[in-house]
Amino acid sequence: MNINNLMQQAQKMQKEYSKKINEFNNKEFEYNYQNGCVIIKMTGALKIIKLTINKSLIDPDDVITLEEMVSEAINNAIALITDKKNDLAPSNGLF
Repeated sequence: MNINNLMQQAQKMQKEYSKKINEFNNKEFEYNYQNGCVIIKMTGALKIIKLTINKSLIDPDDVITLEEMVSEAINNAIALITDKKNDLAPSNGLF
């Protein structure tokens, strides 16, 4: 195999990977934290589309707990989506 063929193969793989990443970034994911306490709808590009908080969690005397739950839910959703995105990477080490 000559260098030109290798370059063409690498370019083709890069183009396919870029297409997968673009599709992934536009895909929508829904993350359900603790049986519906907090539901986050987010794109693969980590843009929050919708955030739903169970009304029973809203306690004006305990804002800190709600803030912690929402933060944890968002961080968990980001971690899961990031892991899925990392799984798209070619395993041959070219990218």
